[in-house]
Amino acid sequence: MASGSLVRRPAVLLALALCAVGGVVTLLGRLVSGPTVELKKVPLTSEAGAHAYPAFSPDGNRLAYSAHDVSKDAVFHIFVRPVAGGTPLQVSNGEGSDIGPAWSPDGSSLAFLRVVEDRAQVIVVPSGGGLERKVVEFDAPSSGEDEDAELSPSVSWARDGKTLVVSAPAGGQDLPAICTVPAEGGALHPITKPPEGSRGDTTPAVSPDGKNVAFVRKSEGGRCDIYLCDLKGNGVRPLTFDGNTIHGITWAAGGQDVMYSANRSNGFRLWRVPAYGGSPRDLIVSGNHASYPSVAPAGSRLVFTESPAMSEIWIAQVGPLDPEHARPLIRSTGREINPSFSPDGKRVADISDQSGDQQIWITDADGTRTQITRLEGRRMNQPIWSPDGRMLLCNMRGQGGQEVFTVPAAGGKATRVLTDANDASWSHDSKSIYYSSRMGGEIWKVAADGTNPKQITQRHTGGGDAHESADGKYVYYRSYRSRGSIWRVPADGGEGEEAIVPEHDLMWASIQTTAKGIYYLEFARSGRALMVVFYDFATKKSQPVIRFKNTNWFDGYSISPDGKYVLFSKVDQNETNLTMVENFR
Repeated sequence: MASGSLVRRPAVLLALALCAVGGVVTLLGRLVSGPTVELKKVPLTSEAGAHAYPAFSPDGNRLAYSAHDVSKDAVFHIFVRPVAGGTPLQVSNGEGSDIGPAWSPDGSSLAFLRVVEDRAQVIVVPSGGGLERKVVEFDAPSSGEDEDAELSPSVSWARDGKTLVVSAPAGGQDLPAICTVPAEGGALHPITKPPEGSRGDTTPAVSPDGKNVAFVRKSEGGRCDIYLCDLKGNGVRPLTFDGNTIHGITWAAGGQDVMYSANRSNGFRLWRVPAYGGSPRDLIVSGNHASYPSVAPAGSRLVFTESPAMSEIWIAQVGPLDPEHARPLIRSTGREINPSFSPDGKRVADISDQSGDQQIWITDADGTRTQITRLEGRRMNQPIWSPDGRMLLCNMRGQGGQEVFTVPAAGGKATRVLTDANDASWSHDSKSIYYSSRMGGEIWKVAADGTNPKQITQRHTGGGDAHESADGKYVYYRSYRSRGSIWRVPADGGEGEEAIVPEHDLMWASIQTTAKGIYYLEFARSGRALMVVFYDFATKKSQPVIRFKNTNWFDGYSISPDGKYVLFSKVDQNETNLTMVENFR
């Protein structure tokens, strides 16, 4: 599974569970043009908890952001603090998570997104604290929309101070579009129309001159790129062509560049791309764990969320709904994610960055660890064992886009077998691979070496997260036609049909097939819990078998072949912090 707006419904409050950065780092960095200057990287927050979505005030003297104290509750509130130091002021206190504060042009107000279960509200509040005012309310997107599903900062102010630019479903569209709405309240007016088959337009950011808005458009295959248009929706054009996951965008002072966080290389780094054409440039000073940048209007300061993660693979018994006697199984000096039991249950493959880049490692029953791959600059999803235990398959994202590699479980050369493919998995006999085409979204089948492609789903009934049944008769998958349910199609191809309707939100990249049934992940919004659910082929009923309250769904789980144990990735620190770079331009 992939590891991926920090409010990750549900995972937002969980995904922010990362770690703090201490100390002051002084770096030498070369500006876009001009001489070498000293860039000072300074931590702004050090309190326990999660801090995210920073935004400089128009005068650059204050900082608004979202934060929560992990010892108290798991919802975000909006805080304002002086950049020079001082006590933060909490300015929101609703029941939901408040994310993505945006300053009005005169600095008197803040607008932000509040998420309460399946509803989202745009709220305006005085920046010094006071009565809140709801501007508009709409359906919040499902947390299971895709492997990187999150609620991004969704509000920006137009320069007249009277209009908000938001991301919301409007105009009869189910997908989020970029919309305008009066700051005093009123109807949403969509200015973009997401293409059919996409996942919508999010993360609006109005340019400093107020003429344009940059936003993120996500394709059905999960590919994200930055687009630009004017405030009437005219002249829509792409600024990036990478198809990577994007965590926040902002404008550099002067409006010549758009800055953003993306996993174009190992980890999430900050990049800047010319607003009127050009290639992205890496902001090396940001490091590999940077997201949600904001630039002070004067241009001398940059702030972002810094969230290096340390996580372990844990094991627990399946039986009690809340896992008992859970214990760490795999630890290292890096991040351990996306575990996968071998078919005989004696080995575990996972993704580790202990060597620098993400790589596949295998842990034997005696604890011996072996590095299996030695690839550079790729973001790896959950490794999948072939049923015969001889090979591993892994979906990866590198500079060239989405790729599928296979590698011998005993070690050896990794072979790229597919490009522009998503959610690849093995057939029951280890001879074929299923995948979702990133071009058309349909399910395809190829030989294990990537040859002899055959389309399995037809006429836009495709989807992703496809897995063949143990008897080889059907392929179960999450349908793009009905995103909240699991469908099946004959393994030789044909018409898809709905097979399982989860009670709660179906999470992406969570299907695991067995001879007796199917495991998948649901998110119960009311209880804010992630649950592994088992659908029994014999009874045609679903039953939760284990519930998680402190882990990240996108970092993977695996049920043992005998169904008695579950592996999952657990973050061992619960903090993110805000970091500022001085002398930036």
